[in-house]
Amino acid sequence: MTDRHEVSRRIPTENPDATFQLLSEIEARPDVSQRSMASSLGIALGLTNSLVRGLIRRGWVRATTIKPHRVRYLITPAGIAEKARLSQNAFRNSVGRYRVARQRVEDTFKRVSAEWPEASRFKPVVFYGTGEVAEIGYICLQETDLTLVAAIDDESRGRFFGVPVCAAGDLAHGLPGSAASARIIVMSLAQTDKIRADLAALAGSGEPAIWV
Repeated sequence: MTDRHEVSRRIPTENPDATFQLLSEIEARPDVSQRSMASSLGIALGLTNSLVRGLIRRGWVRATTIKPHRVRYLITPAGIAEKARLSQNAFRNSVGRYRVARQRVEDTFKRVSAEWPEASRFKPVVFYGTGEVAEIGYICLQETDLTLVAAIDDESRGRFFGVPVCAAGDLAHGLPGSAASARIIVMSLAQTDKIRADLAALAGSGEPAIWV
């Protein structure tokens, strides 16, 4: 059977994001309470307590009692160094994810362009989603012969890189103007069931949507 204290010691290293956020919170607000930290991270108070105790055991944080039932947390030099290391790792990971996402998007765009009739000079596309993947997609799109004419997103309104953004609820009425003949490219990695339902409601959709 795994020792309870051994599990507790492993918690911080298995949650680098939570560890980084806790160190950041403590560095910015030494008087922050565990309840406040739990709320910021969106985790249970008991887990927060385990994480904080793990930081203290590792020497990354020092706790000082300033009054009954009140504790002041101070990040140590070792804690500052660990926070910097976690930040560097997170940056490297995000760069790696960006490269993978960009390659995936570029391959999708090449396939979409190749499927168009050779005589087509205007190749309109609509992005479903306006988040980070769509932003990467817009950058990649500049190196293709595809043209973004609209975007679909319930969370965004107005325009996306100069093109109109439609609500998913409007799809039953079809896409407006030049977007009516566009290929829809799903630029979102979340809520796939909802997206499929929204696309199924699109009136007159001659071609199935392309998923990155």
